[in-house]
Amino acid sequence: MVLINLKNISKKFGAKDTEVTALRDVSIEINEGEIIAIVGTSGSGKSTLLNIIGTLDRQTTGEYILKNKNLDELNEHDLAKLRNKSFGFVVQNFALINDYTVYENIEIPLVYGKVKSSERRKIINQVLTKLDIQEKINKKPTELSGGQCQRVAIARAIVNDPQIILADEPTGALDKKTGEQVMKIFKALNKEGKTIIIVTHDPRIASQCNRIINIEDGMIKKD
Repeated sequence: MVLINLKNISKKFGAKDTEVTALRDVSIEINEGEIIAIVGTSGSGKSTLLNIIGTLDRQTTGEYILKNKNLDELNEHDLAKLRNKSFGFVVQNFALINDYTVYENIEIPLVYGKVKSSERRKIINQVLTKLDIQEKINKKPTELSGGQCQRVAIARAIVNDPQIILADEPTGALDKKTGEQVMKIFKALNKEGKTIIIVTHDPRIASQCNRIINIEDGMIKKD
């Protein structure tokens, strides 16, 4: 079943004299349960595409249909609610808050989603156990290795049980062995039914996905 349908998406930044076109007439259909790599050189439009898919940014022209719903019809408040419920985000530099414990970092989407405190603790313990970092629950990110930080970031991304996980260079800050461990986690989540979209420069990561979308100069060159 088609989960994400982008129709003739273009994205422009800047004013007239300095206008930059990041995406040009991009059309993609993504089915439920796919694990996809988006590859391309720096500045090709990969992250812009991921941000539009994750509703962190809106396209300049074109249509975005998610689960048969036209997202262009939603206001910012409803879009934020949908984003928190439907998407989990994982980024290269982890984006953890150093003053927060592991527990507090993972808790953020649940607080935003108004989940009760007692329920939050139960959910977070389950996710930490699943990712094998339960003993780090009271540690701060500065006390963890890069691989452990990325596990915490993945835990935060999946704590709301989103249907779609978006990962922007999730292994970029990690060594080869740790990157492979992170990829194993993504593949396990995909087997559970999560749709996963990974932006990567790493051909080894891309080769483990069941579909590779190559983007250059804001256009899809190969799918």
